[in-house]
Amino acid sequence: MFTQFGTTAESLGKASTMVFRIGTDAHLYDDPDDVSMAPLLDSKFDSEKCEGLKRLLALIAQGIDVSSYFPQVVKNVATQSLEVKKLVYLYLLHYAEKRPSETLLSINYFQKDLGDPNPLVRAWALRAMAGIRLHVIAPIVMMAVEKCARDPSVYVRKCAAIALPKLHDLRLEENTTAIEEIVGMLLKDNSPGVVGAAAAAFASICPNNLSLIAKNYKRLCEILPDVEEWGQIVLTGILLRYVIAKHGLVKESIMLVYNDLVKHDSEKEEMEPQIATREIPYGINGDIHTEIVDIVSKSYLEGPDKYLSQLCHINQDSLVLDDSCITSAKSNDDVKILLQCTLPLLWSYNSAVVMAAAGVHWIMAPKEDIYKIVKPLLFLLRSSSSSKYVVFGSLF
Repeated sequence: MFTQFGTTAESLGKASTMVFRIGTDAHLYDDPDDVSMAPLLDSKFDSEKCEGLKRLLALIAQGIDVSSYFPQVVKNVATQSLEVKKLVYLYLLHYAEKRPSETLLSINYFQKDLGDPNPLVRAWALRAMAGIRLHVIAPIVMMAVEKCARDPSVYVRKCAAIALPKLHDLRLEENTTAIEEIVGMLLKDNSPGVVGAAAAAFASICPNNLSLIAKNYKRLCEILPDVEEWGQIVLTGILLRYVIAKHGLVKESIMLVYNDLVKHDSEKEEMEPQIATREIPYGINGDIHTEIVDIVSKSYLEGPDKYLSQLCHINQDSLVLDDSCITSAKSNDDVKILLQCTLPLLWSYNSAVVMAAAGVHWIMAPKEDIYKIVKPLLFLLRSSSSSKYVVFGSLF
């Protein structure tokens, strides 16, 4: 009786699984190599071509090399079927870096698709061209990116921004200026999606060329709340670096005020002869700024990766802020607009966005306004355990 019941349960389980998989492509993963691919790829019917291409992609997902079908797949890129063309581009993108020489065979098709009326096709063609890691076609890819950066479609312009770091990684020194000009042009875009991708390209290609940010600072601040979440994180860091590089730290911020209080307490404990023989650097209003403040400022001015990696070789006596490195949040319009545009980000569903916005207010907001970041940080404590360590570290 129990054996029969177990058999029935197993049969029901298989049946329910089959019903669940009806209408999906899950069957492609059940021995997908039991079908001859060549007749499907050479078929006159788009439905059979789709079936063959999907089976190839299923094999790729399982780690099987199916590059032997490359010639048969490439010739289908000229099809009029969007579904077939999309699957062909997915296949080509997978092998673009692994087999760049073979991918070159389809470069003429890519260039032709860049003029297709459908923006999806233009974007797919650009993505495939940018995925070919060969210097020999770099000028062609450069022209394609320049063309797509001015495309009327938002999606195509976003793909152009995403392609820029790949083009820059080829170390084309002669095209560096042209690439940075395209980055600056995309930063002026009216679409938040394009601006987010352009910000990521800026951070990867020319993070120290803050003149590109200076031309669009206010508009970037205004568009920041509408940028996608991961773009907000990158753009927030860029805007903060720009403000510190141009105006310096805020004298009313809790960071500077706290260090001044520590300084005054330590001065009382020091003996007068020691003070007389010690060289003391003075900042604004005679306040002594501790090394931690100098490190924060210089890390934003020179870039955190570059500066912190060289920190152990830097003479600590040079870590001094002068009057030009200090500003006021109450009179500086750039600081005001940055604090205002990052306020909505404090209530983002993305914990990284909240931390980025909270960092801006911790460094640049007056101490009487620092309470605005407390509740958002406390809400983050309800999220994942990994986020709690970051939040506790920022609070203490």
